[in-house]
Amino acid sequence: MPPEEMPASDKNGIKENYGAILSKLQATVARHGAAFPQLSAIEEFLGTSLPETDRDEDCLQRLQELCAYLYELSVGSYVIRHLHHYLALDVEAVKHRNALISQEEYYLIIPR
Repeated sequence: MPPEEMPASDKNGIKENYGAILSKLQATVARHGAAFPQLSAIEEFLGTSLPETDRDEDCLQRLQELCAYLYELSVGSYVIRHLHHYLALDVEAVKHRNALISQEEYYLIIPR
């Protein structure tokens, strides 16, 4: 369906999911950053490379850039590899206008 024919609810879905993904990553870093210092690289990337946007195309591009960045970091870190896996699933869901795969508040769940 061409973008101009998209229902209003679909037009807002990408930006809302973009915000949800960024919030989930920020919450993950805030919760687990002390235990896993390698997460600070994600926090730095989020703070400097992902300014606000109103366009769906920009949101998708930035999510793909974030996935690529985490993929590069994942080579040396199991924790980031885990985050990348779930982030990539969510980004694919956003690209196809589906619900986010990960319904958790964080991308990293550590049983206590």
